[in-house]
Amino acid sequence: MTNFKDGAYAMAALSASVVAFRVLVKKGPITREEAVLALLDEAVQRADERATVQRAAKPQAQGDVVRRAGAAQRRGRSGGR
Repeated sequence: MTNFKDGAYAMAALSASVVAFRVLVKKGPITREEAVLALLDEAVQRADERATVQRAAKPQAQGDVVRRAGAAQRRGRSGGR
């Protein structure tokens, strides 16, 4: 999926969740505070997961740059001899 589609999917899921919680609050099974806490807990969990994925991908990219730089230096040394 593109970033736009990922964002659109996340917004649609959030909107559906808010509607569901509004109905539950209106009917009485949960309080407004419980609904807010549930939504915030989910948002924090998703943000943590996203940050973990980004952190995991970042060292690999840096490692690729370091490997390429090292290979270029080795080629430069052997080519000058």
